Amino acid sequence: MHYGRTQVIICEDEFDLGQRASSAVAQQMRNLLSREDEVRIILAAGESQITFLDALAKERDLDWNRVVCFNMDEFWDLKIPEQFTCGYQVRSQLYDKVRPRSYHIPRFDAPEPYEEAHRFEEVLRSAGPTHLLCQGIGTSGHLAFNEPYETDFRDPAWVKVVDIAEQSKKQLADDPNFQGLLQIPVKGITMTIPAMLSATYVYTMVPLALKRNIITRLFETPTPTEALPASILSTVEGTLFLDRHSSPESLL
Repeated sequence: MHYGRTQVIICEDEFDLGQRASSAVAQQMRNLLSREDEVRIILAAGESQITFLDALAKERDLDWNRVVCFNMDEFWDLKIPEQFTCGYQVRSQLYDKVRPRSYHIPRFDAPEPYEEAHRFEEVLRSAGPTHLLCQGIGTSGHLAFNEPYETDFRDPAWVKVVDIAEQSKKQLADDPNFQGLLQIPVKGITMTIPAMLSATYVYTMVPLALKRNIITRLFETPTPTEALPASILSTVEGTLFLDRHSSPESLL
């Protein structure tokens, strides 16, 4: 089963999805580590990534000392408590457990967001080619914080400051990682689509029933459009993991 050039795998539930996705990513990491001195991977936060990150942290025979990690996006808000940031989730679920060679997260509390976006882009570009991208799809259809009508598939920048869409704010307000946050930040720092899709191997993990509507719309949109940023996946040789709750009825 495919969405354009992307292979689609339907799992039983979010736990089955997390295990199957982590197994695929870990095996690709092992293959890369067998021939590369260093492997670079882009990772996402959010409710849809919980079971994947938990399972990836338990994968055996991975030399994390040769892995460099990048978070694809982050809130920007000088007042937000750190425990409600995207970086905190990925760090606590993965980085603190596996101890990669290094990890890089946009600073949520940087004094000036545009300077921070520039700094993070320099770090990303200077690191070398990215090997793996592990991402989700938002209920708005965004990839990272690349929102509908605010996305440029040919963006020359690799990192930018964005306004978080209202639909994305609603999703984040319902996300268990951020439910203690009194107000969702209005701005974020995100990798752009060209930066993310520069990765050689692309894995997209989208479990849970709240994603069914947007995934249904995705499969009804065979041609890439910036009105639905995730539609760019139709052009990508990657793997999209769904579960029986997020999958369109037509695929079941």
